[in-house]
Amino acid sequence: MSMGGNALRIALRGVLRMRCTRPCGPGKCVILGLMLRGLPLLVTLFWAAIAPAETVQVITADDWARPRSGESLVQMPALKRTVRAYLDANAERGRRIVIRHPRGEEGVLWAEELRGWLVALGIPSQAVDVSPASTRVDALELAVTDMEN
Repeated sequence: MSMGGNALRIALRGVLRMRCTRPCGPGKCVILGLMLRGLPLLVTLFWAAIAPAETVQVITADDWARPRSGESLVQMPALKRTVRAYLDANAERGRRIVIRHPRGEEGVLWAEELRGWLVALGIPSQAVDVSPASTRVDALELAVTDMEN
C-alpha cells in the first residue's frame, strides 16, 4: 500500500476508536461507528473502480508466421502498442511486459522467441515475463503490469 494509503488507514483507525462523550439517543453513536467502519471498504472499492484496467494486446499465429526481422516486428501494431505502454508507464514506476502463451512446447518456443526479440530491441530481460496463461490457443497475449504482479 502507498504512503497515502497507510496514512489514511492510521487516521481511520483513530476515528474508529473514538468514543462519543455526548449523551445522544440510543443507537446514534453505534450507527455512526458502523458507517465509519465501512468507509475503508468504500475507499477500496472506489480505487478499484477507477484503477486502469490491464490492456491486453494479441499477436495471432498468422501474424507471427510472416517472415520476421527487427524492422518487421516493430511494425506489428500489437507489439508497438505494448512497447509504447511499457515505455510510458515505466517512466513513472517499475513495470514489466508479460507474454502469455498457449500451453505446450510450441507456445513456449513462440513466447521465448518473442522475449528474445524484445530483449534484442532494448527491453531489459528482467522486465519481460513469460507465462502459460493465454486464453487463446492460436495467439500470444501481451500485457504491461506492475513489477509486483
